[in-house]
Amino acid sequence: MVSPYLSFHGEIVVDNEKVAAETKAYKMILPILSFTDETGAVIREQEIGANYKQVKLHSTQIVESELERIKNGSDLQHLAQHQ
Repeated sequence: MVSPYLSFHGEIVVDNEKVAAETKAYKMILPILSFTDETGAVIREQEIGANYKQVKLHSTQIVESELERIKNGSDLQHLAQHQ
């Protein structure tokens, strides 16, 4: 009977010189957005909050303009909920 608990014994071989050469060739990725202001203070929460409010405002404006377009479009009025 074969044991259900099989194990593998192996050795990991690393070419340190090759890894070092590859690491030297790495290029720095420039930051897309910095969450620090000109004084160096972290402003991540303020930036995220401002972005959230802006997205929410744009979403509301889109919904309102589309609802208005539906109400005013003779071929779309059947889609509007009448109160």
